[in-house]
Formats: sequence, C-alpha cells, structure tokens
Amino acid sequence: MREIKSFIKSASFSDLNKALELISEAIESQRAQEQAREEVMAMLKAKGLTVEDLMGGAQPDKRSKVEPKYRIEKDGKVYEWTGRGKTPKAFQGVTLEDHLI
Repeated sequence: MREIKSFIKSASFSDLNKALELISEAIESQRAQEQAREEVMAMLKAKGLTVEDLMGGAQPDKRSKVEPKYRIEKDGKVYEWTGRGKTPKAFQGVTLEDHLI
C-alpha cells in the first residue's frame, strides 16, 4: 500500500487515469471469476455434488512397491533392503550374495 500511496503522490494526471483503468479492469475480472465460481457451485449443489466428488479423491501413487532383495539379521533385528539407493549400515561390509532372499 505504501507503494501505491507514493505513486499517487508523484503520478501525473494521465498516469492516474491509466492506473484507474487498470484497477477497474482487475476489479471487473475478479467479479466475473467470483460470479462464475458461484454459478458452478450452484450447479453442483443442484446436482447434489461437491468439489471433492469431481476431484475423485487423492491420486494413487504410480510408483510400484519394490520387494526386498536382501535380508539380514543383526543384533536380534531383521533388516531388509531392496538393493536400491544407499546401502544401509546393516549391509555394509557383508557379502550381499549371502543374504539374498
């Protein structure tokens, strides 16, 4: 708002008229969007639907679950690893072929 007040104090008459036109256009655009939103919501309500119905819920994860390739028991705990990514500490320094599932 400070920038606007500063602009108003220093702007010429033609600059102020141009700013008024731009602001009027922005206000009209916002009104049109709000009216369209209200119309769509009214149509949804008339049909007994909600926005969530149209969205179809959350999108499922497209990545497939990777089964573990290696299993090791250390200190009474079982560790599994798919063989992807950084090697877990439990698998460092061991022969992976010995722990294939």
